[in-house]
Amino acid sequence: MKNIRPLLLLLIALLAGWAIGLYSTQHFYDKWIRRYQTHSALDGVNDRLTALTALRAGDTNGTAELLESQLDGQVMALGAMLQTMPDGQLQPRDLRLLAQLRDYRAAHPRKTGEPEIDQIIANVLSSTNSQNHP
Repeated sequence: MKNIRPLLLLLIALLAGWAIGLYSTQHFYDKWIRRYQTHSALDGVNDRLTALTALRAGDTNGTAELLESQLDGQVMALGAMLQTMPDGQLQPRDLRLLAQLRDYRAAHPRKTGEPEIDQIIANVLSSTNSQNHP
């Protein structure tokens, strides 16, 4: 009986730790996810509202620059994700979008005025060529 008691206490402590850890992780993770999704949605609303306001005011050049800048940011974020993604993981629709992106930037080259950003974007576009991600 004496030998079983420490093992039973250990098992109870492990189960209690597991339950507390599970609850804490779910609670804080769910909060973080909701906060992230809310901020992401608000950013999207702000982006569209700014573009629509500029378009309605007739500022097509400003709108185009805004959209180009947003595209650059998304290209940089995509590049970070593609670095860790094994070849063959992209879906055909993703590959078509990457091809459209390369074609768009080839037809409409853009410089941000920030050489580091321009280089990152150029690296992302060259890394999404048909060899790596057809």
